[in-house]
Amino acid sequence: MTTNRLLALISFLLSSAFLVSSAHAVATITVGSLTLTHCNDEYDGYCGTITVPLDRQGNLPGDLTVGFEFYPHTDNTQPSAGVIMAQEGGPGYSTTGSRDGYVRLFTPLRDHRDILLIDKRGTGRSSAIDCRKLQKAYSPSQSDIAACANQLGESAWFYRSADAADDVAAVMAALQFAQADYYGDSYGTWFGQVLAVLHPELLRTIVLDSAYPVVNDHSNSEVNHGQEAMNLVCERSAPCKALESSATARFAALLSALRAQPVSGTAPGANGESLNVTADPAGLFLIIGNAGNTPTTWRDLDAAGRAWMDQQDSLPLLRLVAEARDSYSGGGSYKGFSVGLADAVQCAEYGTNFNLNKGLNERQSQYEAFLNRLRTNHPDSFPPFEIDDAINSQMDVEGYDTCLTWPAPPSSVVAGQPIPQGSLFPQTPVLVLSGQLDTITSPSEGKATAALFPNSTYIRTKNMVHESAISDGGVFVSPNGQDLSQCIGPIVRNFIQSGGNTGDTSCVKEIRPIRTVPAFAVSYTTTVPAIASPGNMTSTNGLVIASAVTETVGDVIARYYITTSGIDSGLRGGTFTLSSSSTGYTFVLDNLKWANDLAVSGNLGWNQLTGAISGEVTFVASGHTGNVSIAWNDQQTEAIATLTGVIDGDTLAATRIAP
Repeated sequence: MTTNRLLALISFLLSSAFLVSSAHAVATITVGSLTLTHCNDEYDGYCGTITVPLDRQGNLPGDLTVGFEFYPHTDNTQPSAGVIMAQEGGPGYSTTGSRDGYVRLFTPLRDHRDILLIDKRGTGRSSAIDCRKLQKAYSPSQSDIAACANQLGESAWFYRSADAADDVAAVMAALQFAQADYYGDSYGTWFGQVLAVLHPELLRTIVLDSAYPVVNDHSNSEVNHGQEAMNLVCERSAPCKALESSATARFAALLSALRAQPVSGTAPGANGESLNVTADPAGLFLIIGNAGNTPTTWRDLDAAGRAWMDQQDSLPLLRLVAEARDSYSGGGSYKGFSVGLADAVQCAEYGTNFNLNKGLNERQSQYEAFLNRLRTNHPDSFPPFEIDDAINSQMDVEGYDTCLTWPAPPSSVVAGQPIPQGSLFPQTPVLVLSGQLDTITSPSEGKATAALFPNSTYIRTKNMVHESAISDGGVFVSPNGQDLSQCIGPIVRNFIQSGGNTGDTSCVKEIRPIRTVPAFAVSYTTTVPAIASPGNMTSTNGLVIASAVTETVGDVIARYYITTSGIDSGLRGGTFTLSSSSTGYTFVLDNLKWANDLAVSGNLGWNQLTGAISGEVTFVASGHTGNVSIAWNDQQTEAIATLTGVIDGDTLAATRIAP
């Protein structure tokens, strides 16, 4: 079967898989001892709840609701071959809020396997914590955190992973499921480790995607890994590799320059809103801390730094700061992401640099002493950054002082101990995935997690960032729910279906590198021209315009990984919208400006099953007009964009490296 025919068949099967008819769906079904109510037409899902004690030891009265969604297997002629249980990260995100990613990712197994999505206590359908002031704060203060702690009172210490793991066991028992195949991403990997230790009998296989270990997790490997990732990205992208110095040397020079003279201004954030931000060492620390969340940061960073250093063009760099700030900010629905739950878990389990059993004044003194020890004894904890860059980072990336005002733990709780000391990890088959360019959960943390389990397989996913198997972190999900390389999703499914065998993993070596921006341009005239193809009649200036139009289009595609609303703005003006299609996503550009003197409008389509990106746009550029058709395959390592159209009445036929 040819590749095109195979891809067409895959596309048909996947699109057919989503047409799970709800026309014949019954209103309720009984699973185990529970009656579940039909609640999702798109995937034919059912919802249920159970009631659990707030404190299972009985020292603190009260109950919580634990809510979940259940997606039955589709082949009714056969009994279920088992249940796949997915868990979202954060901590604080709702698992059911990411149903699109999970259900689509596991649809190829759904003929014979059920899917179970349980919201951990304090999130989503499970008595979600709504600390209103903290939730809405763009940059939370200690008073915002203290208000949340006061609101929760003694209950603040009973939203731990161990409590939630017992809730999962209770749901499994009520549904009468003996075992599940577990998939957890980000904090879902931490939770998966706790669940595996406390309830090993419940898990048949375990997949930990972007993992960090529940024990000995006190390194600074996340941000520090940024230096290695920075160089890897540059070495594998032709425009960056061709530069004289190394990416890390250029970054160090940028850091030094901004330490001497920070730059402030207005730049578009993650959803096109204008934000007043500052690019300084703390801002750069925030960018690197967030880089693991999206390939877009690595794509833009080196060129953004050069734009400031070489041209005093601060906007590309300020935009990265604004987008990173948005990534660490509250303001959304507590049902989707509960900031209060995030702080409750962090304060209970991640460990602090002060004694939570002490009063606020003593905690503050201990915290200051800790910082002074760092400055004196370990000034190079975050090379090339200084200690105070981390401390002053706008969103407290390291979480050093988050828990200063959190209440003291009750006598029944040991702070900073997610699992009992000396716990044994089970023999369950475990697959650990780490993005090679991840600065949220670094590859070294993934390896440390894999080492905890006696029967583990570790895969470092080449050229990938945070969360390898699920597309775009579950925000704008691909039609098949998996990574756009079409590599890691199948490995995960094979591991689950086989009971612990990854199968052929050779595709990991072929995942394409990030294509970096050659250079940002204030004026389109400084863009390197496209290469004329046979039949081209346009001038050199026309080839320059065509190349700048391509950069504009590439900048839009890159924001797919950034926006959470589907509405965003261009770097220097204009807007675009993002909407789903049967094979991926469609972008509509409206006078979008990547350069000041070039406005681009039109439509783009991204087939995320095949990797094909194509579209037709029009432009206006300082007296020049025309239209350009652009096409390339985003899955290809050395992708070349084909450009055709008409510029100022002359035929365009050209190529250039894909953006």
